[in-house]
Amino acid sequence: MPDIRKDANPEIVVNHAHGTQIDHTASKISVRDFDPLIADEKVSGGGQNRGPSPLEYVLVGLCA
Repeated sequence: MPDIRKDANPEIVVNHAHGTQIDHTASKISVRDFDPLIADEKVSGGGQNRGPSPLEYVLVGLCA
């Protein structure tokens, strides 16, 4: 597949993230060179509370 970024309009910003599912409620997410983030549900939601829930990460993004 050709690399479309080299021909892209310079005003277009491309962001990438990669996620790996840990188990049925948790994911490990990598963004750029930062340490991976863990998303998980609260214990009351069936998770192990290893990190903010996906919805909480959406709220963090909106606050940022």
